[in-house]
Amino acid sequence: MLAPGLKPLDSFLWCWMKIEVYIINIDTPDEFLARILDTAGRIRKSEDQLRRTTRDLRTRATNFAEVDVGIFEYLF
Repeated sequence: MLAPGLKPLDSFLWCWMKIEVYIINIDTPDEFLARILDTAGRIRKSEDQLRRTTRDLRTRATNFAEVDVGIFEYLF
């Protein structure tokens, strides 16, 4: 289930970030910040995964538009 107010791509990225950041134990705020920055850098370099996710979202939106669903964000 999506968090209220998050769009599907935002939710996908946030889940990806959380999984990567919390995969190891973090003991200090500095370690936490370093882990977030490192993870953001690795996600930024993952162009193929981001393209596939964006393409999937576009395809789903197009499919909903073709059947005239109207507002469809709640269906994701």
